[in-house]
Amino acid sequence: MTWAFALALAATAAVVGLLWRQRGVEEREDAPPAEDARVSPLLKGINYLLSDEPDRALQELVRVARLQTETAEVYLALGDLFRNKGEFGRAVRIHQNLLARPGLSRELRMDAQAALALDFQAGGLLGRALREYEKVLEMDPGHARALEAILRIREQQQEWREAAEALARLDRVRGTDSSLHMAYLQTEMARAEREAGNEAQAMELVREAIATDPECAAAHLLLAEMALDRGDEEAAFASMEALRRAAPRHLPLLVRVLLERPEVHERRGRDFLMDCWRDGGDETLALEWIRVVAARDGVEAARELARALDFKPEGLRALLHLRAIIGPDDAETRAARRWVKQARNHVCATCGVEVISMRWQCPQCHEWGSMRPIREERLS
Repeated sequence: MTWAFALALAATAAVVGLLWRQRGVEEREDAPPAEDARVSPLLKGINYLLSDEPDRALQELVRVARLQTETAEVYLALGDLFRNKGEFGRAVRIHQNLLARPGLSRELRMDAQAALALDFQAGGLLGRALREYEKVLEMDPGHARALEAILRIREQQQEWREAAEALARLDRVRGTDSSLHMAYLQTEMARAEREAGNEAQAMELVREAIATDPECAAAHLLLAEMALDRGDEEAAFASMEALRRAAPRHLPLLVRVLLERPEVHERRGRDFLMDCWRDGGDETLALEWIRVVAARDGVEAARELARALDFKPEGLRALLHLRAIIGPDDAETRAARRWVKQARNHVCATCGVEVISMRWQCPQCHEWGSMRPIREERLS
């Protein structure tokens, strides 16, 4: 019944506010008070809501909305609440009916158009949502919420170039500088070009990403991989050093890149990783190295690496991860392995959401480059 109460309150607030304003006008004109024709269907609608009869409630509240153009606010409230409840079809019909009405003010028409676009977006009809958001921008080219939604949809659909265009436009409207976000979009564009076999275009884009924001870790990592694939170890390790300076928290991502190329790992990679470990003492780096070695070469090789690193976990989280990788096959190790499968290892510095695996974009607030390894206090 929570949604019903919210719906009732929203509808009541919209209409009562309207009636109060109208009453003030009538009193100033010394007109005798008259029963407002909207009160009866409003009360019926609220009663149906409280009786958990949303369809009949909707019919009555729509009658309220039809009685006067100003009460379009009731439509908007109803549509938003149905969308939040997951009734996307009903929300769409409400907003489409509102847009079809003559005499609607420009402000209300734009609100209804934006609400309709959001209905389609929430319902997963992203192509239709984009078309509706473009109509909002035709009315107001500086509509920040529409641009934000278009940016999000383009990212969801991995349309990176279009997303970059939307971000640039949003920055112009807001007067902001989203250089790190833009650098990650350029990196994704480079990755797509590389997958399509356009190596030269990919190289140009990834270098452009680093020029846009040198702290874009994904760009340094991709540049290192591209250099290794073409056999240019000097360029590859230069990119790894750049990553080490710009975002050392992402060094664990280099482990798999290097160990997938055994000759490079033995020739220079092992020394590079060892130097990074000794310099920063990053437990996530050591654990990832041990984990990849265990998967590739077996548990004994991983134990030998742990001894070479002289790795002694300083927190419970690291201790459990290490036990799951190289511990003896006993009850404690099996329990650690069960825990590792569901442990959340990264946290978004912007919104605080925790995830299991590293990702460049936060799944909750959609910020780019905000994920950090979860740190914890030492055991002693």
